[in-house]
Amino acid sequence: MVYLATNTPDYYAELCDEVRFFLDERKIPLVDEVQEQGYTVRHEVMQEAERFRHTCALYLDGKKLHEYAFDTESLQDGPGQAGLEYKKIRKRGAKIAVFRCLKQYFGQEKPWGSLTGVRPTKFLRDSRRQLGIREAERLFLEDFDISRQKYDLTAQICQRQELILASLEPQDLDIYIGIPFCTSRCAYCSFAAMENTREGVLEEQYVDALLYEMEQLADTIAAHRVRSVYIGGGTPTALAPRQLERVLGAAAQFARGEFTVEAGRPDTITKEKLEIIRAAGANRISVNPQTTCQQTLDRIGRIHKVEDFFRAAELAKTFGFSAINMDLIVGLPGEGRREFLCSLSDVLALEPENITVHTLSIKRGSKFGMENAHSFASSGEAEAMLAEGAERLAGAGYAPYYLYRQKYMAGNLENVGYALPGKESVYNIDIMEEAASILAFGAGAISKKVSGGVVKIRRAPAIKDVPKYIGRIEQMIERKRELFGQE
Repeated sequence: MVYLATNTPDYYAELCDEVRFFLDERKIPLVDEVQEQGYTVRHEVMQEAERFRHTCALYLDGKKLHEYAFDTESLQDGPGQAGLEYKKIRKRGAKIAVFRCLKQYFGQEKPWGSLTGVRPTKFLRDSRRQLGIREAERLFLEDFDISRQKYDLTAQICQRQELILASLEPQDLDIYIGIPFCTSRCAYCSFAAMENTREGVLEEQYVDALLYEMEQLADTIAAHRVRSVYIGGGTPTALAPRQLERVLGAAAQFARGEFTVEAGRPDTITKEKLEIIRAAGANRISVNPQTTCQQTLDRIGRIHKVEDFFRAAELAKTFGFSAINMDLIVGLPGEGRREFLCSLSDVLALEPENITVHTLSIKRGSKFGMENAHSFASSGEAEAMLAEGAERLAGAGYAPYYLYRQKYMAGNLENVGYALPGKESVYNIDIMEEAASILAFGAGAISKKVSGGVVKIRRAPAIKDVPKYIGRIEQMIERKRELFGQE
């Protein structure tokens, strides 16, 4: 058992994230005193004039194992001056104190250091704007203990994104359309998606509600310049052909440039559906193997065969899409270096324009996590696979262009999208950098209104449950109208 004691309980969630880098415990109770059994991480911060003094100590069964202390700057006028900056400095110091105490005791280096955010590239870009390039680099490498390799990766991606982000206009808008259905549910999946129904009645009702929502917000869309349209899921191609055609026909009214459809599951890809996608004007799709090892596919609940992937990929290439993306996952149960590199070689041989390399994200306390507890790659193995994969992708002409992180990822690593020159996805960059407003349709979709050059971001989430979304569609519409200022 692991406990946390701190005099900054408002930072409880963030400090727990730091503890979990070293002690894999999902539930960490907040306590007042050191406990007599299990680990206790005790953090305290005191303000002294123009500095914060942070201390963190690790205890086991009531006995102190290690302690770490350091000072960070404060603000002379305290919380009353620049309140957000005051809180940021105080929180950052608390996280670093906990991280370094545990890092020193357990002797474990973490490639992303104490950084816990989803968007390292956005954080680096903001830091450079506020502090300058050199000070931002120092912040990453010295304050957050991020490795040189991860800093260089982040900086490289920031540079690659510059032209696309520079093309943004104040009224730009990305449109997301969510299809929360799949032919089967992958064992590791955490997305709001459900398996197709036998009769397809619910899918038909969902498409009706989705198209009604889009129709009611047509004026909001017309007041913006649509930058990209992205149809994701779930698996959009899990819909019946006529249902897919209706969704794409509605989306096509707004598409002016980049238009993406996640075909995703190879077992849902047919010539008829690809014809529908191209006829609607979509120019990007995903055909995702995750792995080309059949034993792994069976283990993770993907009901298609490896041969289905190769068939779907070759078929998709005949339709003249400007970009095809293929996803791979590092750290799937039972897979090591040989299996991952074999899958990567198979995908490279198909020469897709985009390849996204994900690191498996799975709660170890989940059923899937417990059933495969002894067959996941170690942190070091996952990091080595990512590094070798990046090297091979670079050798084939691909460069990283977007990056994000999730909780519970193997080795606390990252997901990286790679693209051939000029084949970067505008939508992927926009959503990960929170650079443009997003009007999102469908169950579980989250609309975002970006104001003042990403100074302020407001959100309007939709209900995840499909029947409830259908039944409360008017409420979903009103949420978006309010977000975008439409009466």
